[in-house]
Amino acid sequence: MRLLLFTSNITGELLLEKLDSYSFYPDTVTYTPGARRTALSRDFSPFAMKFPLIQISRNRYSEEEGRIKADADTVAVCIDWTKDFFHDFPGYIIYSHPSLLPMYRGYSAITEQFARGVVRSGASFYKAGEKIDGGDILRRENISIDFKDYPIDFLEKYAECAASFILDLADNGLEQFTPEPQDETKAFYLARKRKKEAVIDFNRDAFSLYNHIRAFSRPFFGAYFRSGCKEYTVWKASTEKWQGEYGEPGTVLSRDSAGIEIACGSGAIMLEEVECDGLSIRPDELEFS
Repeated sequence: MRLLLFTSNITGELLLEKLDSYSFYPDTVTYTPGARRTALSRDFSPFAMKFPLIQISRNRYSEEEGRIKADADTVAVCIDWTKDFFHDFPGYIIYSHPSLLPMYRGYSAITEQFARGVVRSGASFYKAGEKIDGGDILRRENISIDFKDYPIDFLEKYAECAASFILDLADNGLEQFTPEPQDETKAFYLARKRKKEAVIDFNRDAFSLYNHIRAFSRPFFGAYFRSGCKEYTVWKASTEKWQGEYGEPGTVLSRDSAGIEIACGSGAIMLEEVECDGLSIRPDELEFS
């Protein structure tokens, strides 16, 4: 069995760091820096000193077959890699997904789970099937989302699960798995999140607004609000006043070194890390109108 890792984004970057800590260096397919597909894509060139990198620039296996050189004994493990790539791929394909499938199929699974306040999530590893994210499950691992976690914390845990799965696969092969069909009665799909959905509405209660800010935080594009002619992106927040009336929603209640406290529809939220035009700003610099 030849294990071949396909990855190109921040999750893969974290994964390779985990695998490096275990001194395990599989052949890794990724895109060249000029061919990166999304804002979350990363340049994997720094890993070339240890990992055998196969850098490609096209989005079909058939167009890169000469570089990848897969055969029937190849097992591809795909960490956030486009499904369309593998048409005519001769080997066995394993995908990963950041949820306990069949729930939260499709795009933006991490953001959606944070927004809903999910505390028990997971990593699912499954074989390619006819439905997107609908193939038979090989393994699920639970991942807890703690109250103070942000998406980058989830991705660290997800990368650790992926590293553990890959190491186990390398040691024990495919024979250890008994593929389990997904329960379609529990399945639902998500659409890709757009920036307009990240708008902060201070009329919401503080707890749901805290989850909203976490959901869009790094490595995603960030929750934001507009005040005057400026747009502010909030990367970090906290709340201790979950309920109750503290003033007109959107009213500044206090400012100190910890942040700026804003009244919500119910409760209040502390904005702790805010940017404007890509620059961090202090609480006293935030213009609220």
